[in-house]
Amino acid sequence: MSSKTPLPPRQTARKQTKPAVKKRKGMPTWLKWLLTIIMIVLIVIIGYATYILLYGNSKLDKISTVTNKGEGTSTVTETLSPQTEPFSFVLMGIDYRKELPGLRTDVVMVGALHPKTKEAVLVSLPRDTYFQVGEYRADKLNHFYPKFHEMKKHNTLESASPEDEMKIMLGQYLGMKFDHAAVINFQGFVDVVNALDGIEVNVDQNMCYRDRADGTNINLKAGFQEIDGQQALDFVRYRKSNCSPMTKGTTDFDRNMRQNAVLQELVGKMQSLGGITKVTSIIDALADNFKMDMTPDQMRSSIMTYLDINRKNIHYISVDGEWKSPYIYINDSKLQEAKQALEDVLAGKSLATTSESSTSGDSNGSTLDSSTRSKGDTGTGGK
Repeated sequence: MSSKTPLPPRQTARKQTKPAVKKRKGMPTWLKWLLTIIMIVLIVIIGYATYILLYGNSKLDKISTVTNKGEGTSTVTETLSPQTEPFSFVLMGIDYRKELPGLRTDVVMVGALHPKTKEAVLVSLPRDTYFQVGEYRADKLNHFYPKFHEMKKHNTLESASPEDEMKIMLGQYLGMKFDHAAVINFQGFVDVVNALDGIEVNVDQNMCYRDRADGTNINLKAGFQEIDGQQALDFVRYRKSNCSPMTKGTTDFDRNMRQNAVLQELVGKMQSLGGITKVTSIIDALADNFKMDMTPDQMRSSIMTYLDINRKNIHYISVDGEWKSPYIYINDSKLQEAKQALEDVLAGKSLATTSESSTSGDSNGSTLDSSTRSKGDTGTGGK
């Protein structure tokens, strides 16, 4: 009897399964939204920058006192390129109002900038400076610009413009050549501050002065505060009081210190996001009240070169002196310091970053120490 070998149990065939393929995940939704927002912002910024550039270009011809061919009311070295070459300048603040006849030069400054070091120096000269150089007859510094205007009217001015004559005269005084000259009406200063919605300064003392003839009404209280354009003008122009109760008078040197502090604050605010969004208003304020003997191309080059200059690289020097009515006799060592600073910036040498007694030092405006004031001052409150 044959025995059959039992068959092994039937094995069920296993289904061969393919290894699972991992699906690639798409870009996260949040990242898509973020990139979309970034693209929109970039488009807006580029569009706004293009608009600003076109808007600014339309105003440059109004600001310039020369053309690209060097023609106009002033002469200029049209081959000078602010983007690659340093340049020096004279800046004058003019108090001209319809209700007051005459032309008053309340601010006289000189300065220099260098495109490689991105440094600038601005020197304030007291308006009552006893000034005599070369063939120019001795007088107060602030009398020369109006005098040159009168000479121009009577065809007795040898230079092409009063601004050119100021460059020549101040160049002789400081032993250097000035490339450009700029003039800003005080209304332009007021409009620029207002375009930025005011600035914050430290008003160093109570100030009160009134003049019904021209509508001046200075009334500021001491302390750190935000002020508008007219108040900023009052702050930098105040000299002495005629109010009751009387407030303490100040000097040209004090005024120069305030001017420097305000300019430093203006630069900072213009470079801020808030300032950038108000560029068109600032351009309008300057176009109506600011003139400079640069060609439009040179202006564009200057704006693009120094738009992002660090506030710490802008050095302010206030030249002081001794008051002997009716003049201020300049401190020679302080004048030499200012000359050296101008020469250093033009040569591409970096100035010391330590604050000096003559500089504003604080972007919010330093409280003026009475020990730095010159004795005596017979000037009127805001004039």
